[in-house]
Amino acid sequence: MNFNKQPSVVAGVFLIALGLVWWLNLWSLLLPGALLVGGAVAYTQRRQLGRTIEAVQVGLWGVGLALLFMLHFLWPGVLLLAGTSVLVRGREGRIDAAVQQLIGRFARRPAARPAPVQQVQISTSYPAPAQPQQAPDRSVTTGDTTRL
Repeated sequence: MNFNKQPSVVAGVFLIALGLVWWLNLWSLLLPGALLVGGAVAYTQRRQLGRTIEAVQVGLWGVGLALLFMLHFLWPGVLLLAGTSVLVRGREGRIDAAVQQLIGRFARRPAARPAPVQQVQISTSYPAPAQPQQAPDRSVTTGDTTRL
């Protein structure tokens, strides 16, 4: 069997997230999470198509509605979000550049500082092995025997 990996990865992540929501009783975060993910995905898709104006507006509304549902500030928040959307018109290119710079800042790993190193001299010559000492000769030697 040859499965396409992309749908199986998405399905696996979805099932894990659903299990965590059920286990931790986070049902109130389900709609804001879906709006947040949907806004981010729609932003990236439209940006890849070269539609930066639509990308910024869709991202603004997706992320904005997610925050409003999470904070339970829906109707006055929708008015604030609509006003923000009107004010953003014509500035989408600069906002997109700022968002990409922010994403790049988080995507880049900070350079690791080198750990302090202690220099240890290493020699490659080895001392000659010590010769084992010979045990003293304990054999009994006798000379001429004299009888008494």
